[in-house]
Amino acid sequence: MQIVETPHSPGTVTVIGPSLALDLSWVAHSAWSPRLRVQHPVLGVLAAEHPETIRSLQDFWEDGTDCFPELQVLTHTAGAHEEIDFDGLFEALGSARSQVPQDLALRSEAERDRLAICSRLARLRDDDRRWADYVELFRAVYLPIDPWWHSTGIPAVEQAVLTIRRELDRGADWTRMISNGCTMMEEQLPQIIDRPEPVLLVLCALFGQALYFDLPGCQLVGLGAGLGEELGARARTGDLARRVRVLADPTRLAILDHLRAGPRSVGEVAVDFGLSQPTVSVHIKQLRQAGLLTATRRGPRLELSVDSEAFHALVGELNTIVAV
Repeated sequence: MQIVETPHSPGTVTVIGPSLALDLSWVAHSAWSPRLRVQHPVLGVLAAEHPETIRSLQDFWEDGTDCFPELQVLTHTAGAHEEIDFDGLFEALGSARSQVPQDLALRSEAERDRLAICSRLARLRDDDRRWADYVELFRAVYLPIDPWWHSTGIPAVEQAVLTIRRELDRGADWTRMISNGCTMMEEQLPQIIDRPEPVLLVLCALFGQALYFDLPGCQLVGLGAGLGEELGARARTGDLARRVRVLADPTRLAILDHLRAGPRSVGEVAVDFGLSQPTVSVHIKQLRQAGLLTATRRGPRLELSVDSEAFHALVGELNTIVAV
């Protein structure tokens, strides 16, 4: 795993994925979330073709707490958040059942939910029949999505992890990657930032709106693989945007147009435009940094010319974005 130090948290930030456990949690959550089933068609297909599985998810626990948050506690205890094989995951979770602390703080959870989670974990620890039913429930959840998970989910998350690690290495603020519009995350974020425990950013293929879980010695924050696509798009277009901003200045654009007639020196451009030479030099510097001008030394004279090839390449890049 790659650890990226950030100035926005007292702890470290670790980015990992894919995580079968987290994506199984989202699949389970879809039993209560029509919105999630619309957001991810594979979940809509699961609900439509396997309604008995959805009912089994809804009926498995009788405590009134939606979803299966205890799965994340077990996975953390087992150190299995990066497991992508179903049998490997649940073998690790089975071994970890007896190792879960009984006095979990779970500061991210309301007291009612914390007590429900602890009760579930105790029952899974002490009742082998209940544990076997738990494994078979998730097997029924997993098998219909298995082809999608391997062909689409895993590659999407792997690419997103690489993109987000690069962005963090460049100094990006990880807190700005969290989904907006979630009241829970807005309320919890100041505490997450201030706590000394490391933050574990886990990329999910089947992400909903937000995910935060306070675990022993770790703060788990979920992100969607789609974020990697967004950040990747920003990375691909960042340099393009910088060059377009250079052209957005009327004077610089006029200088480019003027130089189409032939090479000119900085002094000559200054005279032609009625501007001071230092002012023109600033414009020329930015055009050269954008790769749109070339400078050729001819004795004491530095001649400026439009780099037509670079200009046409810029237009081509813009076309690839707007082309349909």
